Amino acid sequence: MNKKILFTLLFLSLFIVISCKSAPEPEEEPVEEAVPEEIVEEPVADSGQAPVEQPEPEPEPEPEEPVVEPVSPEEMALARQALERAEMVEASRFAPELMKEAYGDLKKAQDLSESDPEQSRALLASVIEKSNMAFEKGKQGLKDEAHAALDAWEAKLLSIEADKFSPGPYSEVMKQFAVTRESIEAEQLNQARKDMDLSRIKSANLYRILDENIRWIKILERDTKTYLDDAEKEEAYLWADAEFNKASYLLNDGMIQYRTYNLESSEAMLKEAKFRAKETLYLTRVRKKQAETDARLMQIQMELEDASTLTVQDEEGDILEASPWSGADYLNANPLLDVRGEEYESEDSELVEYDLTRTVEEEEEEEEVSAGMSVSGLLEKAKTLWQMAIDERNAGNYDKSKELLTQAEAYIRAYKANAVGRTYIVTYREVNTDCLWRIAEFEEIYNDPFLWPKIWQRNQKAIPNPDLIYPGQVLVIPPVE
Repeated sequence: MNKKILFTLLFLSLFIVISCKSAPEPEEEPVEEAVPEEIVEEPVADSGQAPVEQPEPEPEPEPEEPVVEPVSPEEMALARQALERAEMVEASRFAPELMKEAYGDLKKAQDLSESDPEQSRALLASVIEKSNMAFEKGKQGLKDEAHAALDAWEAKLLSIEADKFSPGPYSEVMKQFAVTRESIEAEQLNQARKDMDLSRIKSANLYRILDENIRWIKILERDTKTYLDDAEKEEAYLWADAEFNKASYLLNDGMIQYRTYNLESSEAMLKEAKFRAKETLYLTRVRKKQAETDARLMQIQMELEDASTLTVQDEEGDILEASPWSGADYLNANPLLDVRGEEYESEDSELVEYDLTRTVEEEEEEEEVSAGMSVSGLLEKAKTLWQMAIDERNAGNYDKSKELLTQAEAYIRAYKANAVGRTYIVTYREVNTDCLWRIAEFEEIYNDPFLWPKIWQRNQKAIPNPDLIYPGQVLVIPPVE
C-alpha cells in the first residue's frame, strides 16, 4: 500500500515538470513603470524530504507626516498682552470695532488651540495686529481728547475774564497747561495723566474762586440797589437826601472799580455803599416816624396848654380855677434829639413786638387807676404821659411814644369833660324868680329854655331835684357843644 502512494506522488511530480517545460513563453509588452517581477518558486521533486520555505521580504516603511505642535500658553499670553496694552489707552472707546474683532479672534483661537493649532496661530496673529492698530487709535484719541479738555478749561476761564481779574493765578494755570501739552505730545502716558489732573485741579480752583468773588460783588451791588430803591419809594429825598446821595456815589464808584477788574477796591466801596444805603432806608423810615411823633407831641402839648386854661368842677362840685401851663420849660430841659445814622446798627435790633405787648399791659393798668382819679389829677397824669412820650421819642422808641401820647389824650378828654364854660349865681326875685328853665332862657346863657337839662345834669350833686334851687347857689353852665 505504501508503495502505491509513493508511486502516485512521483508520477504527479514528473507530470508537473514536463508541463512547465513545454508551455510557450508569453510575449513581453512595454510598461511605463518597472514593476518588480514576482518570484515564482519551482516545485522541487520529491526527494523524500520536505520542501524548504523561503522568508517573505519585509515591506518598505511609509513616509512619516510632520507633527504640528499645539499652541503654547506663551503664544496666548502675547495676544492677551497686546489687548491689555490697547486697553491702557482706552482703545475700546476709540476703536470699538477693532477691539471687538480682536476679542472675537482670541476666543476662536482659544477654542482651536488643540484641534487646529495652525488656524489658532493665524487668529492669534490677527489679534496682535488688530490690537496694535487699536492701540495707535486709542493713543491718538487720548491725545486729542486731552488737548480738547485743556482748550475747554481755558475757554471757561476766559468766559469770566480770569486773565483780567486774576492775571497772576491765570498765568500760573497757563504754564501748567503748557507742561501738560508737552507730556502729551511726548506720549508719556503716566506723566501726562498726572499733569492733566494737576491742570484740571488748578483751573477748576481758579474758576471757583473767581466765580465766587464775582458773585459776591454782584450780591453787594444787588443789595445796595434794593435798599436805595426802597428808600426812594419812601421819599428819601425828603428825609435822608445827603445819605442817599452818598450811597449812590459809592455804588457807582464801586462798579467802576469792578468794570476795571479791581475786585478788592470794588468790594471795599460796595460794602460801604451797602451800609450807607441800608442806613438811608433806616433813616428815612425813622425820620418819618420821628416827624409823625413830633407832630403828635405838638398836638398833645397844645391840648394840655389849652386844658390848663379851663375852669373845671371837681368831683365834690367845687369850682377849680384855671392854672395855665406851658410845656416849653420841659422841652428846654429835655430837647428833642434828631436821630443819628451812627446809631443804626444798635437801633435796628430793637424788639418792637415786646414793646407792644408791654404797652397793652400798661394801658390796662392806667385805666384801672384813672377810674378813681380826681379831676385835678387827670390833667397832671396827662402831663406826665406827655413827658414820658418825649423821653421815648428821644430814645428812638417812636411807637411807644405814640402809645403814651394816645393815653395822654384820653386823660385830657376826661379832664375837659369837667370844664366849666361859666358860672351863674341863683338870684331870688319876687317876680320871675330864677329857675332852671328861665336861666337856660337867658340870652347870655343858652337863649333856649329847653336846654335846661344840660344845667341840671352838670349840677346834679348841688341840685338833686331840678325843681328846687336856692338863692346864692353857684351853678356850672356847661358850654354848648
